[in-house]
Amino acid sequence: MKSRGYLAALALVCVGSVSLYFHLTPSPSKPTPPNAPEVIPEYFAEQTSDCDVDLLNLSESEAGPFKRVLPVGANRPRERLRRNVWEQGRYLVRGRFTGKVREFRECASFPEFEVLDFKPWGPVQRCASPGALDADMLAYTGDLPEDRYAAEDFLGGPWPPSIDDRSCRPVAACALDKRRADSRGSLEDVIDGEELPSLDGRFCHPVICEPGEKRVDACTGVIWCCRLLPEDAPPGP
Repeated sequence: MKSRGYLAALALVCVGSVSLYFHLTPSPSKPTPPNAPEVIPEYFAEQTSDCDVDLLNLSESEAGPFKRVLPVGANRPRERLRRNVWEQGRYLVRGRFTGKVREFRECASFPEFEVLDFKPWGPVQRCASPGALDADMLAYTGDLPEDRYAAEDFLGGPWPPSIDDRSCRPVAACALDKRRADSRGSLEDVIDGEELPSLDGRFCHPVICEPGEKRVDACTGVIWCCRLLPEDAPPGP
């Protein structure tokens, strides 16, 4: 009887050891099916510039750290969006590093990043610039949704109404963009030689435009009240 009990206990110990071994030993990884779709990572990105080059500030995390890269490819925001949208852009981009590094006139070098597609990161930020020479910067987009891109945001899409910049009057100066200072290009690049007012927010207050006028948030942080041009009128100063 003792022999039978001993053998039974020994069998239980063996079974337990084998079970523990298989529990702790990782199973060999299964090979990836040949037709499995490629997993392309998604990054947080902000529009910025340096060395007179348009760049993206890229990070795997919303909180950073961010790294400046040179976007390439036909699907980068600058190639798809109107200027008054991509100038202020924040994106969730999907893409890959090409492995190449580009140097610019002994100013700096940036790794290339191929943008395959993108969508807004947070509210879509649009702006206008009364007095600008670029017709794209005279587009009124205040009535468009902020939670997604609209057809008017894209090159080749329907043209938004244009502001009559001769009718514009400044009514406030607010710092519209509170992102990190090092993540953005110079605002002076947006306006064609116009002197910029203070952006410290001292003159920021509720804005009420006159009947027939529209509030226009300029790329410089100034808020204007403007009238719109008739839809058949060409944009321009």
